[in-house]
Amino acid sequence: MSASLDSLFYPSSVAIAGASPGKPGQLFLDSVLASDFRGSVYPVNPRGGEVSGLRAYANVKDIPGPVDYVVCCIPAPAVPQLIRDCAAKGVKAVAIFTAGFSESENEEGKRLEMEISRLARASGVRIIGPNCLGIYSPKVGLSFTSDFPKESGRVAFMCQSGGNSTYTIRAAAYRGVRFSKAISYGNACDVNECELLEYFAQDAETEIVAVYIEGVNDGRRFYRALRELSRAKPAVVLKGGYTPAGAGTAASHTGSLAGSDQVWDELLQQAGAIRVYSLEELVDMLVTFSLLPRPQGRRVGIFGGGGGASVLATDDWTSHGFVLPPLPQVVREEIRSLVTTEAGLILHNPVDLSSFAYSEGFYNLVMRLLTYEGFADLSVIHIGFGQAAWFSTSVFDAEIGFFRDAVVRIQSEIDKPLAVVIQYLITGWDWQKGIEDLQRGCAEAGLPVYYSMASAAKATDRLLRYHEKRSAATKDK
Repeated sequence: MSASLDSLFYPSSVAIAGASPGKPGQLFLDSVLASDFRGSVYPVNPRGGEVSGLRAYANVKDIPGPVDYVVCCIPAPAVPQLIRDCAAKGVKAVAIFTAGFSESENEEGKRLEMEISRLARASGVRIIGPNCLGIYSPKVGLSFTSDFPKESGRVAFMCQSGGNSTYTIRAAAYRGVRFSKAISYGNACDVNECELLEYFAQDAETEIVAVYIEGVNDGRRFYRALRELSRAKPAVVLKGGYTPAGAGTAASHTGSLAGSDQVWDELLQQAGAIRVYSLEELVDMLVTFSLLPRPQGRRVGIFGGGGGASVLATDDWTSHGFVLPPLPQVVREEIRSLVTTEAGLILHNPVDLSSFAYSEGFYNLVMRLLTYEGFADLSVIHIGFGQAAWFSTSVFDAEIGFFRDAVVRIQSEIDKPLAVVIQYLITGWDWQKGIEDLQRGCAEAGLPVYYSMASAAKATDRLLRYHEKRSAATKDK
């Protein structure tokens, strides 16, 4: 099984069947070329000619060299013959982008899917999909979208939806997460969720596994595979279609049998998986496991924000079981000695430094606060751009650099867990570039960034609960 799935993620040659100019096949072809694929790339088009500057072959069997991986972008009725041709050519895996199979809920679509499933078993050609985007493997430069990062990371992502896979990889990459490999596997007529869980549990390049799933065919095997995976590494699961209405949508999307939410909830809990309820929460958890060093306790120091934001931040963190230690008097006096005015300075915890966030003194203030032992578990720097409504664009552009440079410098000089919360309001002013520069600087420095205090507190709580459960399970043994 392991060697079989290795062939999915590490092909040395790729062909795109249905590579016609201006069609999805050319988009796949261009994405592979833009991703600097390490091996040979072949367009396949019955009319021959050239596509994207490469010679197109009329049939996959006409390609002179070996072909490991084929992306199928041809009409559904022609897919079975393509599988036969791929088997004759010695192709190891075919990702079927084509839709119109069991998810279409008509008898012909179901029949076609059963036929290609039977052909996969008979020929040994592994089928991904149908109705999927296939493989993203940055180590070999294979991608179904040209803007994914080319660097490898520690996260594996298995996703039953093509659109959700693209969104999640982009959103996580923007915040500094990198992937070992990812797969959009659609209807799962051959390569399925159970195989993928078993594979990623053993994959030495993967330390965190993200899962978007709509349904399974073998619940017992799925539970066993997820349990074994969760014992080895974090598994973050987003179950799509957990409401009755959502389950009906899932059936029409990938032909999945969704099952009751209560059963799913119990299954995920007993298997030790971390359940999330949105793509945003899924990305938050990937950021947290990838970039936030594990806090050794639940003491949190919060810096920045504003008066009202501090009140809400206190609610957010304490409601998730965290403690906000008060500042000792000696620390308060030292902080006062570092500022020329105390206007807008609130020395509680959260510490309101909003009046100093855009000044050169922000670094000194936070570094002094970080020497307090009460903030040893976790510190959070909070900046709310939407609160700074009196700033002109020119002032914002000039002073956001102070904040960016300060947080990046702080990250490089401390050995304590540190996170950043960036909250901003879209206004008529052109703030977006400055905010993106800040986000990019934090990501490059390896800082976990969240977009609300609530999401930061929830994600960190889930991280700690995961490790607490693992520690308890180890002690029980």
